[in-house]
Amino acid sequence: MPIRKDLLQHYSGADWKATRRRILARAHDRCEQCGVKNHHRYDRGNGGSYRSSEAECGTPWRNSQGNITTFEPMVSARRTVSIVLTVAHLNHTPGDDREENLMALCQWCHLNYDRLHHKETRSDRKDARRPLLMEAK
Repeated sequence: MPIRKDLLQHYSGADWKATRRRILARAHDRCEQCGVKNHHRYDRGNGGSYRSSEAECGTPWRNSQGNITTFEPMVSARRTVSIVLTVAHLNHTPGDDREENLMALCQWCHLNYDRLHHKETRSDRKDARRPLLMEAK
């Protein structure tokens, strides 16, 4: 998800860059949810399953929690992605950069973590743009 213009101030500048470096270092440059490495290429399947695309062909598939799974996604559901770690605000409050409120997540895990929050805020913004319907008398 792109960052809304009114929130960009929280995600730029030297302070945010230092915070981001600190959180990624704490996570050892891996997603703290599923364990994928930053800037590494993976084959992604449906449901968040993944395996390294740089390893041998026999690399096992893992589920979205990072555990080995026997489920292998259909060929049509697979795609190769390059992982970019993001830093998630666990309480969904930009600017609340406390250590315990931040987590390094891959884009897949970040979007899944924020799914309900995105649904709620999208509904609120859409409702705010809609004109109120007057009751016909």
